[in-house]
Amino acid sequence: MKKIILFTVLCIALISISFAAEVKIGVVKMDRIIQESNEIAEISRIFKLDMQNWKSQLSALDEQIKQMEQEFEIAKLTKTEAAKREAQAKIDEKKAEAGRFLEEYFGEGGKSEQRYLELLSPINTKIMNIIKKIATDENYTIIFDDSMGTVLYSAPSIDITDQVLLELNKDTVKPPADNKTNTTGTEQFKPDETLKPGESIPKK
Repeated sequence: MKKIILFTVLCIALISISFAAEVKIGVVKMDRIIQESNEIAEISRIFKLDMQNWKSQLSALDEQIKQMEQEFEIAKLTKTEAAKREAQAKIDEKKAEAGRFLEEYFGEGGKSEQRYLELLSPINTKIMNIIKKIATDENYTIIFDDSMGTVLYSAPSIDITDQVLLELNKDTVKPPADNKTNTTGTEQFKPDETLKPGESIPKK
């Protein structure tokens, strides 16, 4: 509802402006930009590798904890009370280490989220600069994002998405497809199929 109200207000404002000067409106389909950008596909590939590495480290810690618990169960019948307390303390410390790792990398504002934003920042800036250049060169008054649900209709003649993609991809090569995962479409831009920045890895 807020988007519709905002869009209505913008339309009224543009109609008012048009009486004083010519208004040229353009639209960009940002979902297509995300889907078809070679650089965003490469960002997705790099981020998935980072995530796999961090999740592997966490899995290794989990395996160590399981191994320590199994060894404790086997040996506790022959251990003294002092030895059992010491062994349990080591298990608790390892669990705490795993918890710290989980929070550090996958907690809110953690390293996975920081890495995601670090990778996205340059391409976001590049896309906006391209849109601004097209708008300036071709005298657009305002450009809407047609994928955000605020544009109810747009004529193909005002869609500059192809121009943005042409400029964005002109000096890049699309990364090779990963046979194990879908590397085309908007799904490639998700941080992870089961994990997003700020979320925790479900414990097994």
